[in-house]
Parts: sequence; structure tokens; C-alpha cells
Amino acid sequence: MKIILFIMLIFTLNGCASTGWVHQNSNNSKLSFDKGNCRAYANSKSPTYLCKNPFYCEPDEWAEVLTSISQNNATFDYCMYQKGYKPN
Repeated sequence: MKIILFIMLIFTLNGCASTGWVHQNSNNSKLSFDKGNCRAYANSKSPTYLCKNPFYCEPDEWAEVLTSISQNNATFDYCMYQKGYKPN
């Protein structure tokens, strides 16, 4: 069980890690605004699943939690790509 919690912690922290983004034309003047806009878009289109119990997840909830985090991150990345940014 401790290994599962550790893996979940790693995925969660990885999802919160900020990636450096650079605009294709090197104009990062709207970077902060665009990141906030894309984060809001990702949270509305692909919300992250929270376990029913705030202290632990049931075994059948783990897959849904991991899938929702991955989808949220993918939606955010797609939005940033659409705005002309690329990760550095």
C-alpha cells in the first residue's frame, strides 16, 4: 500500500510541476495570462477526479484518479500548443 501511495504522490507532484513554455515567435509577454487561461480551460474540460474519502482512495478509484490527471495535463498542453507555445 505504501508503494501505491508513493507512486500516486509522484504522479500528483508531476502534474503540478510547471513546464517552461516559450512562444514560437519568442514573444512571452502573454505567457502568464495564457497559462492561466489554459489551466482554467483544462480544469473545465478535464477536471481531476478526487477520491470520495479525502484521506485515501479506494482501490477501484486509483485508475480514475490517474486517468483524470493525465487528461487534465494533456488538455493543458494542447491548449498551450494551440496558442503557439512549445515546452523548453
